[in-house]
Amino acid sequence: MNRPWLARVLEGAFGLRVAAALAVHWFSQRKGTLCVFPDTRIYWHLARTIGAGGPFEVVEWGELPHFALRTPGYPLFLAACQFAFGPRVLPVRLAQAALGAWCVWLVARLTARVVGPETTNHRNGPGLGPVPLLAAGLAAFDPYFVVTAALVLSEAVFIPLMLASLLGLAALWPRADSTVPKSWWLLALGTGISSGAAILVRPSWALFVPAMLLARVVWSGPGRRWHAVRGVVLVALGVVLVMAPWWVRNARIYGRFVPTALWAGASLYDGLNPRATGASDMDGFMIAPDIWPLDEEAQDAELKRRAVAFARSHPGRSLELAAIKLGRFWSPWPNAEGFRSLPVNVASAAVTLPVFALIALGVWDRRRDPRALVLLAGPLVYFCLLHTIFASSMRYRIPAIIPALGLAAIGVERVWKMRESIAGGS
Repeated sequence: MNRPWLARVLEGAFGLRVAAALAVHWFSQRKGTLCVFPDTRIYWHLARTIGAGGPFEVVEWGELPHFALRTPGYPLFLAACQFAFGPRVLPVRLAQAALGAWCVWLVARLTARVVGPETTNHRNGPGLGPVPLLAAGLAAFDPYFVVTAALVLSEAVFIPLMLASLLGLAALWPRADSTVPKSWWLLALGTGISSGAAILVRPSWALFVPAMLLARVVWSGPGRRWHAVRGVVLVALGVVLVMAPWWVRNARIYGRFVPTALWAGASLYDGLNPRATGASDMDGFMIAPDIWPLDEEAQDAELKRRAVAFARSHPGRSLELAAIKLGRFWSPWPNAEGFRSLPVNVASAAVTLPVFALIALGVWDRRRDPRALVLLAGPLVYFCLLHTIFASSMRYRIPAIIPALGLAAIGVERVWKMRESIAGGS
């Protein structure tokens, strides 16, 4: 019974994302742009460069090239789409619609791994219980998640890789009443590969990977620490295997180890500068006459120095900006003025605020379960804290909240049980 239900949810998820892809494509064509956000232009250029065998570089804000402005993960995906379908954007959106539907399946499996047998129905073999199915439904029909798959932005590829990474760790980090899979070493390598690929798509994920692996070791349980350490080592090996070509390439260009992108300085200064508002506005300082003539490494170092100096000399304003960024991250409606209106804000809040409440209820329900807190709530907490430093927007919340929909489903189950208890008492 459950398999058909999950299949129906996946069909609905894919259909909604195809419809969103067509709508966004029509809107972008009408505006005469590749997509809604300007980042698409850089990704598309890098993808075409890969396809043509040219240098992986971007010339922005002056005449000096940036060789590590972006990591190659998402441009490689776009290059593969361009190779298969030509230089057309719509096939990319449709391919991402399929990835979005796969994400719904991943959310269901991740939630099933975390919630355990008390909410998983085993009467129908490997079928899913109500909580994983609810999590899948929430992921399938979340409007912001639906639209994200239609945008030519790195989130569309990062989210499935992030979920695959979390699902792999969930299997390697079994509950106290379950066992580690027999092919754990292969699973650990696969987890590392998906984690490394996620970092190459979204470099900001780089700090969460070691954090979740450390949590796996710390909360490994009695008699399982040595096995946890071995698994963590293999996960790390998988990460290295995926990222090593990028590291070698960067070492040849810069003569030193550059793990991801040379863009941390600009991102940091974007969030911590005298004119910062919490939103991103890099053009305001990247075109400055004392910044744009610098080469890539000098730009990165100088902007990082200025951001740190600003934070040290203006601690009060830095804390104020952190509060503003928190508000932008948790905003129940879009931050960008062009996408805001009273009807949109009301509709968005009507969808978003109940999900926030359900996630909070799910966190409370699992407050003594470190696996659930790390695997489902961890990405949301991590990105929230990260964007109290860097520029912030609800856009950065969307990928992080997808695993937490498993907690929202737990919250729904808790509300239902409370309702049944009250009804039974009356």
